[in-house]
Amino acid sequence: MAESAAGSTGAIFISYRRDETAYPAGWLFDELAEHFGPAQVFKDIDSIELGDDFVQVITRAVGSCDVLLALIGDEWLTVSDERGRRRLDDPNDFVRLEIEAALTRNIRIIPILVDGARMPHADELPDGLVGLVHRQALELSPARFEYDTSRLIKVLDTTLANVQRALHDATAISTSPVSPRDPDTKGIQRPADQPEPASEGPPPDVLRPTSATTVEDRPPANQTKPPDKQSRSLSARARVLIGVGAGMLILLLIVSIIVYLNNTGPPQTTTLPPTTSPKRQVIFQDDFASRANKWDDAGGTRAGGHYRNGAYRIYAEAGASGEQSIQRGTPRKPSSVYPSAPLNLHVEVDAKALTLPQNTVYGLACRADRGELQYGYVFNVGRNYVSIAKYNTNGDWREIGPSYPLPSGFDVNAFHHFEADCRSDERNEAVHLVFAVNGLIIADETDSENLLTGGTIALFATAYENADAVEVEFDNFVVQA
Repeated sequence: MAESAAGSTGAIFISYRRDETAYPAGWLFDELAEHFGPAQVFKDIDSIELGDDFVQVITRAVGSCDVLLALIGDEWLTVSDERGRRRLDDPNDFVRLEIEAALTRNIRIIPILVDGARMPHADELPDGLVGLVHRQALELSPARFEYDTSRLIKVLDTTLANVQRALHDATAISTSPVSPRDPDTKGIQRPADQPEPASEGPPPDVLRPTSATTVEDRPPANQTKPPDKQSRSLSARARVLIGVGAGMLILLLIVSIIVYLNNTGPPQTTTLPPTTSPKRQVIFQDDFASRANKWDDAGGTRAGGHYRNGAYRIYAEAGASGEQSIQRGTPRKPSSVYPSAPLNLHVEVDAKALTLPQNTVYGLACRADRGELQYGYVFNVGRNYVSIAKYNTNGDWREIGPSYPLPSGFDVNAFHHFEADCRSDERNEAVHLVFAVNGLIIADETDSENLLTGGTIALFATAYENADAVEVEFDNFVVQA
């Protein structure tokens, strides 16, 4: 009865080492199986029947999955076999084979950094695994397991939906009926114009174009003598019609691919409109050269906001018992943004992280309360991702959309220019939220549930449970309405 594992292994494959991350893998399997169904998630012990060939089942599962989750613990790089040899250096190591197979198929791989583990460097890995270091990682901490898994599930929902849409589009194109033959072209046999099927396991965010079969004009099989003058005329006409038909099908294929790519995957990295747009007017700006705008100042207390060297710094560290700490700064002086700013805003700031350990974020907020950032729309920047989230007025927190990777080469310890749009639609039934990094839109989301209808703007830094301290420096803050 191996069919449940071998025949329909599911779309999500969990790669892990039993002697290192067995418990986190089990917890993760339970969460994913509850959300997607057990048949959609593959984990060796839970998915392999007694008597099954372990190697065959694992190979088949990796070959048919849409996403591979690579659980990485503190000993993932160094764990060794009974001979003292590092397991990753063994070409037959199961974990190595699983990830290499996924990299070869170019499916989505999400490294899961368990309980503070770090991403390996390229020079620490065998050549076949180097591609893993370029994949966006998720941190999984027992202290905030529900939060981390909820982020993962959102990404998986989007990825699997994109895969299904890609397969549906490819199938629709491949089964599209060809144009009927011209009734006058009786002597022409026209082969069906069929795209090649999509390659096995397409990347989750990309639909690979398929090439259309070449249409040829050839005489009927039973023709034994040259066609007369009328037949030759009909053949010429048929060639024109077939050429036009083939061109239309190819054009349809290209348009379908373009539409697909424009409507799936993460937001396109397009440039925000210039800040000098005539539709916007600067209502507040601060280069922090003075304290005139009265940003929150913690004074002699380490945690909180401080004016430092012509800039504004925010420091946050987890509490004595390890609980989360959110430190924010709000300008108290200008009536244009405090205690309540206009609903439709464009906010800009330059920022760099002086320290940004795991489980910490920083960023800016709109429609925020005047106190401890108990509600507001927040634009988060982590070590390797950005996201848009919302604190409801009742204190509930949720992400609006998935997390997205930062641009390639992003250095958290250097200054970067962040821009955030916070705008209501014409009927005030939704809030459109856009976040850009260095002029490129990274996240573009819409909130339509229990809208936040007012508040001020803020800068913040957050240290989640048991995280090390985070400190961020902000400068050149601008608000336009």
